[in-house]
Amino acid sequence: MKIRKISASYIFAGKSGFLKNGILNLCEDGRVLSLDDTKGKLAEEANLEHYNGILCPGFVNAHCHLELSHMRGKIPRNTGLNGFVEKIIPGRKAQSREISKSIEDADREMQLEGIVAVADICNSPDTFETKSLSPIHYQSFIELFGTAANAAESIYRNGQSLVQEARQKYSLNAGITPHSSYSLGEELFRLIREGMTAKDVLISVHNQESTSEDELISGASGDLYNSFYKLGFDLSSIKPRNMSSFEWLMNQIPKNIRTLLVHNIYTAQKDILLSLAENKDIYWVLCPKSNVYIGGVYPRKYLMDTFPDRICIGTDSLASNDKLSILEELFLLQSIYPEISLSELLLWASENGSKALGINDWYGSFESGKKPGVLLLENVDLQNLQLKKESRVRVLE
Repeated sequence: MKIRKISASYIFAGKSGFLKNGILNLCEDGRVLSLDDTKGKLAEEANLEHYNGILCPGFVNAHCHLELSHMRGKIPRNTGLNGFVEKIIPGRKAQSREISKSIEDADREMQLEGIVAVADICNSPDTFETKSLSPIHYQSFIELFGTAANAAESIYRNGQSLVQEARQKYSLNAGITPHSSYSLGEELFRLIREGMTAKDVLISVHNQESTSEDELISGASGDLYNSFYKLGFDLSSIKPRNMSSFEWLMNQIPKNIRTLLVHNIYTAQKDILLSLAENKDIYWVLCPKSNVYIGGVYPRKYLMDTFPDRICIGTDSLASNDKLSILEELFLLQSIYPEISLSELLLWASENGSKALGINDWYGSFESGKKPGVLLLENVDLQNLQLKKESRVRVLE
């Protein structure tokens, strides 16, 4: 058996940190054989590849909307969530050829950025063919929303039809998910809860992107409520619930299923305590570039301090980002919170994401038998082990 031996200035070894001048041994098919710690002393060896930079496993993009890729640059920055919602819904419409090509281009972009797995939100079958042909592992979340009780059954059936199409025609991993606390009524939430089967192992929900979510849930008022009214939504089922959007969400989603909560900009410490009481299997997905794009805000540090083993990184869509790059998301987080180590950032972008998607037997770390992909981070500050604006990803395997 031919073995590929790769070494670099440093190799990221997960929670163990970095190995200086370590050696990664791979099978011909890319599976990890072993990771050798040379204690920093690298001897000359036949067929050994050595690189200047940091080796790390492939990245996991824990939140994306691939089907919105045709909207790159079409929505202005700093609209706030309500302004973004008002533009995103009508902006989804485009020529099918434009949509298809944008999806294919975005998939290739993620491959070049070292992304090996993606949690992708779907409202249509537009992405299914591209995902079925891609080397990226996709988890497709068929997203449902609708507040009117009399439309819930129809919305749910349409969602289930998309799940079956994704699974049966395209052999994709797919399941139903609610969009957010504020965009579903009780009846649609009930159908989702009661319709969960053994194949439905996780959901992904947008959470606390703006303060107007609390206003809508608590008092049936505020900017989001007004935006829905402008867009012609049926608001007859929306009523004051006299609780926070997070408390309402915890009451509505299944309690026995792994849950990805996405964005979490306004998640407070009381919400963290509530989450621990309601569901022990929550992963917190951060999309910092998208948050800055939409509202000039970013996640709070205490969420990262409380759940370092359950923080994941996403890019969101090209409607709210200029690039689908996990490395750029990490650089922004480092810029905001320079005290966060590169080791922790890389853990969030690889192993944590793979655990959130339930694919850590294959992805996320350089453990024997896994095939996580191999990335070289170039133009890194190797003396201080920090990313630089010029840092780039090079895919080696």
